[in-house]
Amino acid sequence: MKIMIIDDEQMNLDLFSDLFEDEEAVEAIQCFNNGQEALEALSAFAPDVVILDIMMPNLNGFDVCRQLRSQPGVKQPRIIMITGMSGDDVESKGLEAGADKLFLKPLNVNILLNEVLTTPSDLKG
Repeated sequence: MKIMIIDDEQMNLDLFSDLFEDEEAVEAIQCFNNGQEALEALSAFAPDVVILDIMMPNLNGFDVCRQLRSQPGVKQPRIIMITGMSGDDVESKGLEAGADKLFLKPLNVNILLNEVLTTPSDLKG
């Protein structure tokens, strides 16, 4: 499994990268501190899962998600959005942008780990 992590805060990139690096199912992790660089690397890296922060300068997570979903010929990964934003419409905006799941900060890293490592075929039972 390949994981792409996109967050403008280095602390979060380090935390999420460390969380997954020792997992047997994870073959590669790429971290980006802005959405534009991540989008440019998307087709070459072809992640299975994207962990995406919403609040970022220039290109926010909603925009990154929409652009990722609209790229023709690119493998479509599961997108897990993470945010410290609150409000009733945050989750619906994330899902409308194309996210598969949205977690609010502070989050339980074990729940995130389980969500990422559970493949869609595992969920179908």
